Amino acid sequence: MKTLTKAVFVLAVFLFVVKTSTAQAQAPQAKLIITNALLFTMASGQETPFLGYIVVGKDEAIADLGAGSPPPGLSAAATYDAAGKWIIPGFISAHSHIWQSAYRGLAQDQELDGWIESLYDKHAPKANAEGFYWFTLDGALDHLRHGVTGAFNFSYGASGREQGIDDLSFDQAEFRAEKKSGIRFIHGISTGRLGPQWSADQALAYVKSFMDWTKTQPPSSGFLKTMLNGSGVWATSQDQVRAEARIMRELGVGNQQHFLEPAVDQYVEGSKFRWFLDSGMLGPDLVWGHFVHPNPFILEQTAKFHVGVSWNPLSNGRLASGVADIPAYLKLGIKVGMGVDGEASADRADPFENMRMGLYAVRAKYENAAVLSPYQVLQMHTLGSAEVLGVADKLGSLTKGKLADLVVIDPSEFGHVFDPYASLVFVGGVENIDRIYVGGDLAVLHGQVSGQNVGEVRHEAESRVR
Repeated sequence: MKTLTKAVFVLAVFLFVVKTSTAQAQAPQAKLIITNALLFTMASGQETPFLGYIVVGKDEAIADLGAGSPPPGLSAAATYDAAGKWIIPGFISAHSHIWQSAYRGLAQDQELDGWIESLYDKHAPKANAEGFYWFTLDGALDHLRHGVTGAFNFSYGASGREQGIDDLSFDQAEFRAEKKSGIRFIHGISTGRLGPQWSADQALAYVKSFMDWTKTQPPSSGFLKTMLNGSGVWATSQDQVRAEARIMRELGVGNQQHFLEPAVDQYVEGSKFRWFLDSGMLGPDLVWGHFVHPNPFILEQTAKFHVGVSWNPLSNGRLASGVADIPAYLKLGIKVGMGVDGEASADRADPFENMRMGLYAVRAKYENAAVLSPYQVLQMHTLGSAEVLGVADKLGSLTKGKLADLVVIDPSEFGHVFDPYASLVFVGGVENIDRIYVGGDLAVLHGQVSGQNVGEVRHEAESRVR
């Protein structure tokens, strides 16, 4: 009897193992397989597009890609035959003010100072934290459906810190909206400007409190990290820059500073460069936003310390700030990314318009059509932005191990293709986006954002502005 019972037990175990092994063999091995796509990987040294496949693992990363067809026997939860469509990495905006989507078209005849007065002094202070949640969600969804799958977001954040009000609600509201949208994001947090009621210690404690709070939130692969929204250029003393440099060191965060944007302020702002140099802030964790009017010394030191640059041609043109000398920066080895900036200063979170505006403006400045190429601006708006922001290990190119954030382009309206990069940049637009994947999940199909009620979000944002 005992022998029979033991035999039955052994048989049951055997059948369980066989069943489990069979189920595992039948289970999809990947999240997504894309075939028959023309791949623009933007990986270094791989400029020539090729017809091939992409395999996305369950961890949201690219498990495999290559020319031709995927390995036989591979299965996935979802498959997509691209039928010759083009795939590029998701665009990355190295410089965005996502909440500004609520204020498009504002102060249309003003340069930077007048525009700031209208937006930051008259309009934005009337909104509460809930309003900024909807503004940010609206802007993030608009970024996403235009192909921008990752962004550095300068949050509004400030709610009276200069008066000693230590209130995290604005940053928390914007963080929740960034996360809800499904976009990859770096949350830029303002330290607040130092003054009689706001010390360097308080600024440090504020940033640390926010970072500690993010650790209590449900985990999200969309949240990349926290960086500082630098305020040094608007400070009246170097104490602000010293405080931010201290926060960078003690909390291990990067910093993006608006610097040398408008022509009218270039000499005043340039005189503050020594503050940044003396503070020890200069390095690869620092990004200059805009950087339109550097003098030779500032340019030389920027290259020496490997400071990155976020170039924002749409807003630089809209606000008449000038044309950044990108070829000179590249010649010195400075890393350059591109940003669509805020939708109150660039008015469309449109990477195609951004690339074209920048490329054409630089060519016009040099009176030389060969000075900057379509490939270079596409590289800057993808891998270049990822490198500037310190996230190139995760984003920016179609590379095995990186997150599978992909923009699928339908080239059927491009006409004859003489050069694929020229077609993408000269001819392409958001209307040519067929679909967008974030982490291998279908996020946008024919302009419609999956799982989001864009109409409701737009209504909520608009009603609060009105």
